[in-house]
Amino acid sequence: MQFLDLGREVWELGAFWPVYNQMGDVTLVLWKNGEFDLLPTSASRLLKSLAASLAVDLRQVREIYGREVARKLLVPLALHDQFLLVPLKVRTAVIPGDEVYGYFDLSCIQGLQVSAEGVTELIVAGCIISLRQRLRSVEEQLNRARHIEWLYQLRMVERRLPIWLGRPRGTEQVPPAELRRIHPSGELEPEKSPDKEEGTRAAPSTSSNQTSSSNRRST
Repeated sequence: MQFLDLGREVWELGAFWPVYNQMGDVTLVLWKNGEFDLLPTSASRLLKSLAASLAVDLRQVREIYGREVARKLLVPLALHDQFLLVPLKVRTAVIPGDEVYGYFDLSCIQGLQVSAEGVTELIVAGCIISLRQRLRSVEEQLNRARHIEWLYQLRMVERRLPIWLGRPRGTEQVPPAELRRIHPSGELEPEKSPDKEEGTRAAPSTSSNQTSSSNRRST
């Protein structure tokens, strides 16, 4: 299934979020193989396009799973059994009304850590993304996403639809040679893999097959 005429399949998408750079207010799309594109559109418009390509009613999804996690806003979005997007805050708006939340596929989240400056950082598809949320807040959001994922899979089983249960989370993509930090402007800077001494915290997993980010080694 093609996505936005980019010559990519929907399933290759790892995350997307708004950034400020010389192009203005754009959206960075990160693919599961570590490549990325900058698109002159908003993250919310991209989300609507993605949902339409999967024939998903975003309002209905938010209502159904929002009730399950007791939230009306920023509900993790189960769009498919292989695709669950977690909304997280990635920046502070320069102009009131600018979007500040990005969307990250749960299966691509490899780890969570705190920098020496106290900034919460997410490791996605071999890249480090700085967040504008406290560590505890991000952990709670990831736990909500995992609960929604479990509910979604359970409902698919009840409907007797084919589903891949026990799929290793975050292992589909080919790991890049090293972790790369993505700055708020969308620029990349090579960075060595963090070790335990630097305070890396592995994202809690739902599968015994998932390897924590602190034990991940660069290839």
